[in-house]
Amino acid sequence: MTHQARHRTGWQTVLILFFITSAVESMSMSHVFAFMPVYLQSMQVPHVETWVGILSAVTFVVGLPLVPLWGIWAQRYGGKLVVIRSAYVEMAVLLILGLSHSLFGVFVAMMLVGFQLGNTGIMLDAIRQAAPDERVGFAVSVFSVSSSVGMAGGPLVGGVITGLHLLNLHGLYVLDGILSCLTGSMLLVLYRQPALPSDHHGANMETRRESAWTAAWKSVRFTFSLPVTWTLFAIYTVLMMARQMITPYLPIAIERLPLHSVSTTVSIGGLMGLSAVVGALITVVAGRLGDKVGFVRILILAFACSLPAVLLLGLSRDVPWFILALTVFSAGYSIGGAMVFALFSTRIPETHRSTALNLVYLPLYLGGIIGPAMASGLTRIGLFGPFLGAAVLFMFGIMITVATRKRTQQANLPHLHSYR
Repeated sequence: MTHQARHRTGWQTVLILFFITSAVESMSMSHVFAFMPVYLQSMQVPHVETWVGILSAVTFVVGLPLVPLWGIWAQRYGGKLVVIRSAYVEMAVLLILGLSHSLFGVFVAMMLVGFQLGNTGIMLDAIRQAAPDERVGFAVSVFSVSSSVGMAGGPLVGGVITGLHLLNLHGLYVLDGILSCLTGSMLLVLYRQPALPSDHHGANMETRRESAWTAAWKSVRFTFSLPVTWTLFAIYTVLMMARQMITPYLPIAIERLPLHSVSTTVSIGGLMGLSAVVGALITVVAGRLGDKVGFVRILILAFACSLPAVLLLGLSRDVPWFILALTVFSAGYSIGGAMVFALFSTRIPETHRSTALNLVYLPLYLGGIIGPAMASGLTRIGLFGPFLGAAVLFMFGIMITVATRKRTQQANLPHLHSYR
């Protein structure tokens, strides 16, 4: 059997293992962020609206410097260790959070989330390497659904569990921690990382002579050597800032709706989960449309629809209008992210694309820091403040996308015959 054949053996198993890993992580984190305001209220924490923004931001403050390092460490020590590390750190985060009865414990847990992140790119790269060439697209598509499944299903399941009083939020987070432990153990036992080629070991010896920080800096410089990379990262950062600015405050806005016969966690989980599901379905349609009319046009449309939606979310106390606005917002940022990834895939030359995709979550971290920090300050004018700020960001996103349209539509890949 050739090395290539050995490398491809069991790609379906790799896909299943990483699908489960990503879905569990997304589900657990959706529980953390969706129910955080309620959790803090149960602890009698003052100024919940301010602390929600701070706790959301501290996660990304800790994790941001580590973004380029996870890929370097995966190359040197193997992606399996990096992914398993994430699962076990996630276990610690959730157990500390579930056992906490004070703001200090919650703060420590949210800081540790920064050490948990950085596994998605590693798993995606492993799936792409394991799958046969003719099945790479299918494998990557299936894996991409896992995050949506967790983010949509998490609030629904968590809302039902706590709404029926099967567990309180402390118990829910502990249960999530146990699932994360099982996920890490599953990967430890069942995932067999393929051996590196002998020539790659030589390359690794060379790269290990320089520090991880030096290698990471070279990677960052290489990624940002193209103008189109700056453009796409700017657009994605604006999108993530807007999303992270209002996401922590959506549960608070839902609490204020006249849903008196429904428990708080059920209403939060139900509305956020269902809107995410519908948004994911709309994203699939938008992706097909983007192939025909162009990714940039769909991206502008996503920003344009999200702008009035977030304003309505901040103002409306009418349930049907709120649900409509939440669905449009969920679809808007989901479509926006999908279009940015599509542009990365078709506008970045192959020599730069791998590095760019490894660092693509930098905007998420930047948005996760700046967005909640700005939102926390904007709450001084009321709950509408963060939603107003997000609307301004979406307007800014439209302006950037339109102004740089020629750059993102330019052909960077000479072997392509048409550019969307």
